[in-house]
Amino acid sequence: MKHLLKGLYLLVGVACIAYYFVLWHASRLGLSMSLMWPALGVLFIACGLLCERSDLPAWVHTGWRVLLCAGLAALLALEGLVVSGMSASAPPDMDYLIVLGARVDPDGPSPALRRRLNAVIACLDDHPDARIIATGGQGSDEPMSEAQCIRDQLVERGVDEDRILMEDRSTATIENIRNAMALMDDPAARVGIITNNYHVWRATRIAQKAGLTAAYGIAAEYTGHTRFHYMVREAVCIVVDFLRGNL
Repeated sequence: MKHLLKGLYLLVGVACIAYYFVLWHASRLGLSMSLMWPALGVLFIACGLLCERSDLPAWVHTGWRVLLCAGLAALLALEGLVVSGMSASAPPDMDYLIVLGARVDPDGPSPALRRRLNAVIACLDDHPDARIIATGGQGSDEPMSEAQCIRDQLVERGVDEDRILMEDRSTATIENIRNAMALMDDPAARVGIITNNYHVWRATRIAQKAGLTAAYGIAAEYTGHTRFHYMVREAVCIVVDFLRGNL
């Protein structure tokens, strides 16, 4: 049994490290928190090596196993929240559609942002009178603000520019929401929060905690080998936002 567990831990550890290099190749190190994968890899490899250390006290073996199981259980619970929002949609006739910003590449919107833009276009018929609030500031490596990119892309796709409001100062989801609220006539308005599927649960809860009591998530599809990273990262972000009082 010890040999089987050791092999399993080592396999998972190597897989985590290999996944990091997959992300590295795909994003040129552009994914935030991607270093958690080699860290997890080292952790699991260490667990595998500990399995056969008979010279250690029993409480050491019990302790690290309890901590590992507790951590995995917490991760699964948080991932349940993430998954629960991945197919969210809003009821018809929202007053506002808040489009959360995402990275702008030198040649245009990133894949994540393109999917959010697609979701906006897809849901306009259900919300014909909704004002659109494009959000997101400009990072040091971005050619323009995320809000400006969202606005330009929507206008290019036929959306009336007078229908679009912009907040171009935010650097995080909570700032997206608070700055967007400052542009709204009524904080009790019905609001659709458009973001990628893995981000919907947290973004919607942040909006509700910030005072948008009638906030609904609208999930933009996100697929590919980076989605697993974003889903795990989202679990960490839920904990961080909870500790900061954003949830």
